[in-house]
Parts: sequence; C-alpha cells; structure tokens
Amino acid sequence: MTRPEQIAIVKHMTAEELDKKIKKLEKDTKLLQRIYFIKLRYAGKSVEESATFVGITKNNGYIWQERWNESGYDGLVPRYAGGKPSKLSDEQKARLKEMIDKRDDWTTDEVRRLIQSEFGAEYTLKQVRVILRKMGAKYGKPLQHDYRRPKDAEEIQKKLPPVAKEDVIGFLDQASPQTTSNSQRCWSLRKPMILKNTSVLKANTFGFYALNGTSVADHMEHSKKEDVCAFLDIVRKANPEGRIILVLDNFRSHWANATREHAHLLNIELVFLPPYSPDLNPIEYIWKSIKKIVSKTFINDLEHLRQVIGEAFKTFSKSLSFAKAWIAKFLEGPIKYQLLGA
Repeated sequence: MTRPEQIAIVKHMTAEELDKKIKKLEKDTKLLQRIYFIKLRYAGKSVEESATFVGITKNNGYIWQERWNESGYDGLVPRYAGGKPSKLSDEQKARLKEMIDKRDDWTTDEVRRLIQSEFGAEYTLKQVRVILRKMGAKYGKPLQHDYRRPKDAEEIQKKLPPVAKEDVIGFLDQASPQTTSNSQRCWSLRKPMILKNTSVLKANTFGFYALNGTSVADHMEHSKKEDVCAFLDIVRKANPEGRIILVLDNFRSHWANATREHAHLLNIELVFLPPYSPDLNPIEYIWKSIKKIVSKTFINDLEHLRQVIGEAFKTFSKSLSFAKAWIAKFLEGPIKYQLLGA
C-alpha cells in the first residue's frame, strides 16, 4: 500500500505560473497560504515540512494536496460550509417555509441540515439565520404549553359572556415574586454581576388587572379560599359599580363553593380559563415583567419587596399593551373597539 508521504504532487501548472498566482493573491490570505504550500511541495519539501512552514497541521496539508491533485487551482478555493452556497429558488424557499411551519421548535442547525437534505444546498448557520428572518420566522424561547392543554383552548376562551358597556372586565391571578429570581438579562464588557441580598424572600401577591376599571394588588399570607374571597372584596371595593367579569385559572381555591358563592353575592361573574392555559391570561405577562424588576433591584427586606411589587404592578396595570392581543382575539362588540381605540 502506498504511504501518504510518498504521494507525489501533481504539477498542474509550472512554478512560474504559481509565482504569478501568488502576485495576484496579495489580499486573499487564505488562498495565498494554500498556493505557498503547493509551491513548497513543488520545491521538494515533504507534506509535513510544507504544512509546518505555512502554519497548518499535517492532516490539513494532505487535504490540500489531495484537492490540488484532483482539481488543480480550483481545488484550493476555500469550501465554506462544505462548498459554495447554492441559492434557493423562490419556489424552494416557499417549500422550505411550508416545512418549517409544521413545527415551532426548529434549531438553526436543524434547518441547515433540512436545506441540505431536501434541496442539496449548503449554507453556513449565519446564512440560515438570514433566510429564516427574511421569511418572517422569529427566534426566541418557545412558549411552553402543558400537554394536557385542550387543542381548542382558544375556541373555549371565546365563549365569554356578553360584556356590556357598564361592565368591568379583568383578570385575577396569584404570584410569588422572590429575591432569588434572576431573569434580567444585561449587556456587559465583562461577566455580568449584580449585588443582591441573597436571603430568600417571597411575597404571595394577588392581582386584578382591569381592562376598563381599577386594577388592584394585595399581599396575602396564603392562597386559600378565604384569601381569595378577601381579595374579591378588595376588587369590588375598587370597582363599586356594575357587574365585574373576572377571568381566572382553575386553581382549587378559585373553584371552591365558598369562592363562587361569595363572588355571586358581590355580582362578580367568574369566567374560568380552559385547563392548563395560563398563556391565555394577560396578567401572567405583568407578573413576568415584575419579576424582572425584582431580579435587578436590591431588596432590603420583605416589606421592601412588597413595596417594589406593588409599585410595579400599579405601573404595569395602567397599560393595555399586555392584553391587546387577548382583546383583539376574544372580545366582541363595542367594548372591543372601545378598548382598542378603533
């Protein structure tokens, strides 16, 4: 068997022609390095000696020589991502978009390999990102849905009672922001660091996010039915007139007979979300924003934590931006256009 060291270099061109190529490649350092390697092989240097001289590994040297022997000068042209990228036609891009639309959890590398296997086109990861952005794809953390969530959850949510002009409609939920949360991302020229009180403090908080009434929040020791009823009193006190349509999840204390009876006495109509569908409750996005505030704030004690949560809730609940998509999708009648400002 022939040893690699004994494989001769094929002289596709003369040494003088190689020198002319070198003069023309002053700015193309990658290709220039490869031509110098071939010139050294022409001069009788071994693959290992030539590779060492131009600053590459011996294995790379054998790869360059093999390409040169097979294709001459063209074989030395750098093959990024396995070869020169092949452009997809408009028809192929449309087919690619249809394939990608069947899933919501693609990685960039998966799409790159999909393009390669389906269309025979080679792209770098950077080029794949450009293609995906141009077709309108979004890159971010996937919204998690519980596997038990009904497939028709949004259709179920649309079955709201008619909302009259004098009604107040809003969302109830509990959250427990705590000092140990670290959800705030930030830029830094060094490793990002923040000075924090690492004592574990959390504040169980009830919130009512009103679309056309007064939003309120309060802190409770627990989330039992008695606590829910007490918070319903606070909601009614803040919104003394008319019926209150209150959207909330299926937490056990929300479904308790005592809770529903107390809501009925207060003229509060409870509208329960479809099971395992917290994403259909806009107040969840307020809690997420509050947790970011808490994560970047130095919290002195529990009272300070409650103060920060209360002020943040008061600020965020004044904005309908957290609920605009919900309003557009699930509300009907004049109240919808009144809230959307149309």
